[in-house]
Amino acid sequence: MYTTYRTGHRRFSPANHIGTRKYGHKPGSTKQEEKKASTRRKPHGFLNTRLLPTAPDLYVEKNEDIQINVTTKENLDFLYRSAMKYAQLLEVELPYHPRDKASTREKISLLYNALDSIVSHHVNLELVNDKLQFCIYYFHDWPDYTLFFMPIDFTEKLHGEIKKIALEFIRRFIKHHRMLDITDTLYYEMSEGYMDCIEFDDLDEEERKELIKKDRLFMSYDKGRIHKKLSRMHSRAFCRNLEEHIRNCEPSTEQEKMLLELIGEGMSLISENSPHIMNYDYDYASDKGRDFDPPPLESQILLAYALMDEVTKDVENCFSCECQETYNQTPVSFTYITPETEELFRPGDYPERFSRWFGKFVRHVTHNL
Repeated sequence: MYTTYRTGHRRFSPANHIGTRKYGHKPGSTKQEEKKASTRRKPHGFLNTRLLPTAPDLYVEKNEDIQINVTTKENLDFLYRSAMKYAQLLEVELPYHPRDKASTREKISLLYNALDSIVSHHVNLELVNDKLQFCIYYFHDWPDYTLFFMPIDFTEKLHGEIKKIALEFIRRFIKHHRMLDITDTLYYEMSEGYMDCIEFDDLDEEERKELIKKDRLFMSYDKGRIHKKLSRMHSRAFCRNLEEHIRNCEPSTEQEKMLLELIGEGMSLISENSPHIMNYDYDYASDKGRDFDPPPLESQILLAYALMDEVTKDVENCFSCECQETYNQTPVSFTYITPETEELFRPGDYPERFSRWFGKFVRHVTHNL
């Protein structure tokens, strides 16, 4: 795992410039000048616009040329029945008491506040298939600004049965979690594009050698040896009956024994009943109009060839620069509630177990193999 960026925390200081009678200035102690009335002989005559007694409807874009009104009575009724159903599951009363003359938009806002007050998790109001729905979500404990790269270069130092087991396990792991290659990300394209912007004639001899070396590495990622190794991880199996091979394998060193134990532990993360880590990809502050989108999970959890080569470092730097313009997206459990919801939202601890195991596995194969 690569921790690339972390923000700081600041606090506002208390106001300490308080005037005193002896030394300071007391607000309002100066004499106010008399102001003339406006031409209509009314103070503040420009404030004559009639204020609407109700909040206007809210329209959202469905397509480029179509807008729909989401503050309808039908949506309000659906949200109310959804909130009432969830309050019944919680066995509490929904504190929703709108005024009779309140607008539909105001009633939706009050209903949201009522549901948010009885739910211990976070609540969003989202548009799903042209209908407003309540979404309850929970942030998992996850290292911020961290890239999860699964390397395969260490397998080149393994031999025999343990090598087949390690490769087959990684193949199944990336397939189960729908992990992309490092070359499939925008950050790889940004890194490669930066290479084309460098003026070769402006470099000294050492810098030219480094640039040529990095260019050859990119070529290997694009269509050379590394490309073939990454592509091979998405094809046929390296061995059949992986569980049986793990039970019968006899490692020759302590490092291989530890690797086999970590693989056995990781098998629980890719069982038939295990979730996919990409299913926790939920952007709680999604907005179509923003300039920068946060990196999704599929761009943070990737298959890589190595952790320490120049290409990986460049991808890491691009990720770090991107995060400075937005926020870091981490795994989130979420559910949409409806009037037919039958059980309470209970997030598990799968992302936490995934993160702990991934860290142990990558540290072991990096430092010991």
